Amino acid sequence: MTQTLYLLRHAKAEPWSPGIDDFGRCLSRRGNEHMLRLSAWMKEHLEVPGTVLCSLSRRTQETLAPFLDTWPELTDRTEYLHEIYEATTGTLHALAGEAFRESRSVMMVGHNPGLECLALGVLRDSDAGEISKIATGTLAVIEFANGYETDCGSGVLSHWVRRENLLDH
Repeated sequence: MTQTLYLLRHAKAEPWSPGIDDFGRCLSRRGNEHMLRLSAWMKEHLEVPGTVLCSLSRRTQETLAPFLDTWPELTDRTEYLHEIYEATTGTLHALAGEAFRESRSVMMVGHNPGLECLALGVLRDSDAGEISKIATGTLAVIEFANGYETDCGSGVLSHWVRRENLLDH
């Protein structure tokens, strides 16, 4: 049974500076516009995720908002988890594994370096080479032909969508 992992790093946020709460930073105008384009692209090219795991930070919730507008049924399938913020790779891997017990497809909306390390850890070596850095607003779609548990470490990168890929759309 094929399972699919959507890894979405939050979109471009307002810059951090001393005295500003990192957890409460909002998306920039550019970040909001990019997520509108990406959610439209996903609706056209991908199946609706079965489960969504989203960090509780403001910028990740704002990143997810256009997807919830595009796919209203996701609202009931979304869990907001504090542990995704500043998560280790092990924590993210465990959260994904647990979600895959209930769902064929899981979307994780979070932060670096956690998402980047998770992607590198679950991809086959030839596809991991494609990922040098998961920039803000980047979507990685990884497929596991025999399921996440069985194929973890040999996932196939089926889509790598960055902001610049959507500028003409």
